[in-house]
Amino acid sequence: MLLWIIFAGLTALVLFALLRPLASGGASDESRAAFDATVYRDQLGEVESDHERGLIGEADAEAARIEIARRLLATDAEERGSVRQQARAPAKAVAVGLAVILPLLALGVYLVYGSPRLPDQPLVARLQAPASDKNLEALVARVETRLRAHPDEGEGWDAIAPVYMGWHRYADAAEAFRQATLLLGESPKRLAGYGQALVLANDGVVSEDARVALERASALDPDLIQPKLLLIIAKEQDGQLTAAIEAWRTLIASAPADAPWRKLVEERMAQDEARLAGPGPDKSVPDQLAATAGTPPQGKGAPTPEDIAAAQSMNPADRQGMIERMVKGLADRLTQNSDDLAGWLKLVRAYSVLDRKDDAVKALERAKTQFSGDAAALGQLDALAAELGLKS
Repeated sequence: MLLWIIFAGLTALVLFALLRPLASGGASDESRAAFDATVYRDQLGEVESDHERGLIGEADAEAARIEIARRLLATDAEERGSVRQQARAPAKAVAVGLAVILPLLALGVYLVYGSPRLPDQPLVARLQAPASDKNLEALVARVETRLRAHPDEGEGWDAIAPVYMGWHRYADAAEAFRQATLLLGESPKRLAGYGQALVLANDGVVSEDARVALERASALDPDLIQPKLLLIIAKEQDGQLTAAIEAWRTLIASAPADAPWRKLVEERMAQDEARLAGPGPDKSVPDQLAATAGTPPQGKGAPTPEDIAAAQSMNPADRQGMIERMVKGLADRLTQNSDDLAGWLKLVRAYSVLDRKDDAVKALERAKTQFSGDAAALGQLDALAAELGLKS
C-alpha cells in the first residue's frame, strides 16, 4: 500500500509542476508587455530627437515612427489579453486543485474496493497455482504463442515444462526442459525434469540421454531422490541386478523412516533379489520357468515333467542350473528352427532374467535378422527390447 501512496504523491507533484505555469502565466505576460511598451515609447522619443538634430531625414524618421507604432499597438493587444488571462485565473486554480485531488481520490477508491495487499503473481506462480482447466489452458496457449514468436525466452520454457509434465505431455515437457537448460543454464531441477520426462516419454526405458541428465542432476544436488531412483532402475534394465540391489540398500540405509518412497524402494529391492536368486521354495517352479524360457518340446536335453516336479525340492543352485539348461535347450532349438518368434521372445527374456545382457542383445539381433521383413514381428521384438532396456 505504501507503494501506491508514493505513486499518488508523485503523480500529484508532476501534475502540479506541469500546470503551475498556466496558473501564473497571466501576471508574467502582463509584466513583459508593460516593459515592452516603455521601451517602444523611449525609442519613439529617440527618433524625434535624432530628426530634430538632423541625424536622420524625414522619410527615415517617418518609417521608424510607423514601425515603432506598429510594435506599440501589438504590445497594447498583449496587455489586453493579459487582463483576460487574469480573469481566467480562478479557472486555472480549479484545474490545479483537480490535478491534486483526482490522484488522491483514485487512491482512496483503490484502497476501499481494490486489493492492495494481494501479492503479485509472476508467470511461474500463475502456471503452477490451482486453477480451472479452462483458465490454465488459455494461459498455456498464450505462453506457447509467445514462445513461438520468441523462442529464446528461457523463463517461458522453464515455466511451461512442469505444466506439460502434469498433463502427461512428456515429449513436450522434455523439449521444454531442454530449451530452458540451454537458455538459462543447468540446474538440478531442470536436469532431473528433463531426464524424468525422457523416461516417461520412452515408456519407462532409461535412455542414454536420460541417464546423462539424471547423473548430472544427482551430482549437482545429491539430495534429489528422483534421479537416484531412475538411475537404479536403469541398472535393472541393463541386467545389473547385483549393482541395483546394492544401490537400493544404500538408499534405504540413508532414508528417513517416514520417507514416502521408502516402501516402493523396499518392494523393488525384494523383486530384484527374487530375480537374482531364482525361484524359491515358496514359488511355483513351472511358472518361473515359463516366465523365463518356457517349456520346450520333449526331446534330448529338454526337462521332462518329472524334472520340473523334482525341481520343487531343489536348492537354489540346482534350480538355477536347471533353468540354465532349459535356456540352452531353447537356444539350441532355435538354431534348428529359427522361425519360432515366440521362442525368440522367450529366449531374450530368459537371458535378461539370468542377468546375461550380452547374450540377450545377441539373441535380439539374430531374431531381428531372421524377421527383417516382418513388421509385426519386429514390433514385438522392439517392444520387448524397450521393456527390458536392451539396445541392439
